[in-house]
Amino acid sequence: MQNLFIEHGFELSQEEFEQFSLFLTLFREYNWHTNLSAIRDEEGIVTKHFIDSLYGATFLQETGDMQGKRLLDIGSGWGFPWIPLKIVLPELSVTLLDSVGKKVKAMNHFIEELGLHGIRAIQERAEILAKDDIHRGQYDFVVSRATAYITDILSWAEPFLAIWGRIILYKMPSDEEQKDREKISKKLWLKLVEEFSYELAGKERILSIFERRK
Repeated sequence: MQNLFIEHGFELSQEEFEQFSLFLTLFREYNWHTNLSAIRDEEGIVTKHFIDSLYGATFLQETGDMQGKRLLDIGSGWGFPWIPLKIVLPELSVTLLDSVGKKVKAMNHFIEELGLHGIRAIQERAEILAKDDIHRGQYDFVVSRATAYITDILSWAEPFLAIWGRIILYKMPSDEEQKDREKISKKLWLKLVEEFSYELAGKERILSIFERRK
């Protein structure tokens, strides 16, 4: 497993490697009785879930000190990207959001078993939670991995951002989405500030970062 991370440029500490090994075991055990993912082999889980998630750390580590920063993960599913990211960026305060109860239950199980602190999973729809002053305008980063069409996910994410907060989206290439994102970005006072692509399991992925300007 360690070699797969190294192939993509991620060098783990011994403690991080042990946590990912435990997470792999926990995920496969839970997947056996709850069907979390169609990806069941070790290499597939590590590459398509763990390593894919970690590409967001490249950007986050470039932004400087993460201490005290708050992050919201919309449509967290089974904890990706933010359980893997929390393993390598433990100082961040993370809220995982999903509307499906069994997914939230699984995420909280993983969090507890991995002994992670400063991270929790809650069940709610983004549109509803955005009306709560405890969450609205309170996050430095909002992240989402392959959750929804660009116009929807940016509309859901923007209300949670603090001033100059950023949205990080994990996407597959799409000409249609590229055409629509300029219009929705302008409407929401967002600006695309960085974008980079990477290859995973023979397919191109894109990480897009938007910044709130108002």
